[in-house]
Amino acid sequence: MFSRREKSAPTTTQVVEDPTGQGKGRATPKRRDAERERRERVKGPTDPKAARRLERERRLADRKAQNEGMIRGDERYLPKRDLGPRRKYIRDWVDARRTAAEMFLPAAGVILVLGLFGGSRQVQALSVLIWMVLAFSIVVDSMVWTIKLRKELRARYPNEPRNGDIAYALMRAMLIRRMRTPRPSAARSKKA
Repeated sequence: MFSRREKSAPTTTQVVEDPTGQGKGRATPKRRDAERERRERVKGPTDPKAARRLERERRLADRKAQNEGMIRGDERYLPKRDLGPRRKYIRDWVDARRTAAEMFLPAAGVILVLGLFGGSRQVQALSVLIWMVLAFSIVVDSMVWTIKLRKELRARYPNEPRNGDIAYALMRAMLIRRMRTPRPSAARSKKA
């Protein structure tokens, strides 16, 4: 009753097929073997300098993977403001159009150079005039396409809150197409 069990011959481990068809296809390792493998993976270099270098390389590799995923538009790596089908629709909608707002950054650079290094008063006055025309055209163009976007968002997503959608679209529209993150996936349309 309280005696030791007799040791039997060692049994071989067989891979048993899962009836659902989703088996892992291999035997479960013994606990001591799994822990030994885990310790070997976790165990890093004993030299502190080498350990810091290894940790820095891991962080850089993780950051690089996150940046590439964000640029591709992978949902796992996107910031919270870019998540969801509604925001993807807004990105595609903005990326398919040419807007006056995307000319803001290049024009601001030209205006700044003209204003600082133009020399004469006429060139500086011209830069101020260009600045005012650009600002007016951005405001008018943004108002027009913002109204269209609002209508389409109401039609496509009637029961979802639209907090920040227009600001999100405006910020995306102000960036040069090559600088947008996630990268534009929609081609420019001919009509817009």
